[in-house]
Amino acid sequence: MNQLMYLLLWAWLMASSFIISGNMSAYASPLATSCFRFLLALLCIVPCLIISWRRTGLHSPTEFKRLFSKRSRLLHYVFISGTLVGFFIGLFLALESTTPLNTSVLYTLVPLMGVVIARVWLGELASGVRIFGFIVGSLGAVIVLLSNHSTQTTGSNSFVWHSGDSIYIGACFLLAMHVVSVQKWGRTLPALSGAFMIMLFGTLWLLPITLIWGNIDEVSWHLSGFWSNILYLTIFTTLLTFVLQQRLVVLAGATRLLAMSYTIPVWVACYTSLSQSSFSSLLNTHFISGLLCIVIALLLIDGTYFTLANRKRRLINTKEIPHGSHSTTR
Repeated sequence: MNQLMYLLLWAWLMASSFIISGNMSAYASPLATSCFRFLLALLCIVPCLIISWRRTGLHSPTEFKRLFSKRSRLLHYVFISGTLVGFFIGLFLALESTTPLNTSVLYTLVPLMGVVIARVWLGELASGVRIFGFIVGSLGAVIVLLSNHSTQTTGSNSFVWHSGDSIYIGACFLLAMHVVSVQKWGRTLPALSGAFMIMLFGTLWLLPITLIWGNIDEVSWHLSGFWSNILYLTIFTTLLTFVLQQRLVVLAGATRLLAMSYTIPVWVACYTSLSQSSFSSLLNTHFISGLLCIVIALLLIDGTYFTLANRKRRLINTKEIPHGSHSTTR
């Protein structure tokens, strides 16, 4: 139950990230926003890391040296953070020649990509039921996105391919690669230490790119809206989500984390309807059918029902074993 609550919290925070990031467009470029939130999150997590070490009686300088003592670990986290930064850059480039609706729809392919990557790279073989669950989840998320879009616009809500969509497909692949690579290499460090490494190398990746192409001179540093939004993005949708992701990928696995991303469009739709007092958008047939598809997909992907069913079959089979065989084993 704790894992489920943490997964839902992660999905809710991710949904709020999309909403607040949209608000930031009035104050700074996407690149500048991403770089600044990574940098602030890094500054916030360092004292948290030092406090956690002192609580357990560890020496902070020694622990910092240990974090950077293995070359392989550094290369792993350079890759982990690089794939995440690559996703953000791909998203920004794609939005120059595509629509937010298209990126939202294509984002639903990330879990399926994650399954393929985990199969090829980690050797994880997903069952046919679980793969079918991912397909149903993608379908449900698309239905929710299109139903939410149709209630906000009077034009067509059909999906039309744009040139930026090809770029975003590559960005989604990098995001799926990021989650799977955290599962592969993230077990070597505690969640807080792993999040620190991602933020550190993510900042190092973003800083030179932002200084060149981030339009720093256009950032509205003097406006309170900039600081309120950037602080929320830093604390809740960067610092907290990174720590949660590090912990959940290790405990629940990348598959469950990716599956829970199907609920993100639902949370966005709920927030939009509440902010606009248009509750009817949550009662239409398309939204409800999409929500049902997502719920069914999560049940199929999680496999709890099928695990219990298999256990019942084993119990039945053991009861059906002839008594003579029991006597011999005794």
